[in-house]
Amino acid sequence: MEEVWRRLAEPFPPSEVQWRIEALSKDKTRALVVPYIDARSVLDRLDQVVGPENWSDQYEVLHLREEGPDRPRLCEVKCRLTVYGVTKEDVGEGDSLKAAFSDALKRAAVKFGIGRHLYRLEKQWVDHDPQTGRFTPPRLEAAPAEEEEKPEAHRLIDRLVERLKEEGRGKEVAQILIRYKGYGSTPEETKRLYGELRDLLKKKA
Repeated sequence: MEEVWRRLAEPFPPSEVQWRIEALSKDKTRALVVPYIDARSVLDRLDQVVGPENWSDQYEVLHLREEGPDRPRLCEVKCRLTVYGVTKEDVGEGDSLKAAFSDALKRAAVKFGIGRHLYRLEKQWVDHDPQTGRFTPPRLEAAPAEEEEKPEAHRLIDRLVERLKEEGRGKEVAQILIRYKGYGSTPEETKRLYGELRDLLKKKA
């Protein structure tokens, strides 16, 4: 499972990282922005790494406060996220149920490592247009392509895993990876792992 948790925690590409304003300077020409990802990015990461059939989410509405004078609407929702039988939960909030559900999912996903790297990114001051409310988002450097750093055998295994998941064999693949603790601890184990995945690919689902 270590390989699964590692892949869940991989940094998102800069194109998927968005920024929101946390504070403005007195003249509103500068904005302090923080990074975040959309809930769809979390869902895509779960589907890609573990397969749609190997995770589930449940929600519970904890609190609803309707709008009133000087009291904006507040919704609190708890998300229970289960991946391969492991469940973690957290609470999110927002000014609508949709926002609270999204926040709760992302917070629970962080406990599986998804998007946790965003907490290591510093808040940044950027130029802000007080007339339009627009700001210049920070530029993030793409992380070095891990594909280039992996041994050839590991890259071949990754490709087999992706093909098998596309065919709906994610659960069987996970069982094999767990048995080998990722790529295997020796070259011989890695070779046997590759063989098992190839045999699985040849079998009909």
